[in-house]
Amino acid sequence: MSLNLPLKWQVPTLGLILALTIAPTAITLYRQSEADLQQKTNQEQQQSKQSEETRIALDRAKRCILIDERYPLVEGGAAYYDPTNRVSKRRLPKGTTLCSRSGYTAEVDYLGTVKDIRQAPIEQLNQVLQQRGIIR
Repeated sequence: MSLNLPLKWQVPTLGLILALTIAPTAITLYRQSEADLQQKTNQEQQQSKQSEETRIALDRAKRCILIDERYPLVEGGAAYYDPTNRVSKRRLPKGTTLCSRSGYTAEVDYLGTVKDIRQAPIEQLNQVLQQRGIIR
């Protein structure tokens, strides 16, 4: 390769040409590594969130009232002593913890409605309920 430049400018010019040739590839690799790092961070946060939700649900299972599966937990739904709401209109008190055999747990808020539904693996939740003697 011949440059029609004085000798003292040829080395810096070749260095500049090399840098301009490599720069797009380097930028692309940097962006890709940043994207990979962000994806890994997001996955770790998601796993942490899931494990936190499972932990909360299993802690609740240690003190919950088992509900009838025919009347599932619904966010914002009323929580009555009688799930059919035929006999009594009395709502469960604030702080009552509810759970179902399908792995869901929830709490009752000050209005007597279901809030903060969490889920744990069915097998783990049912194991806690078996230890408590609530189910067989």
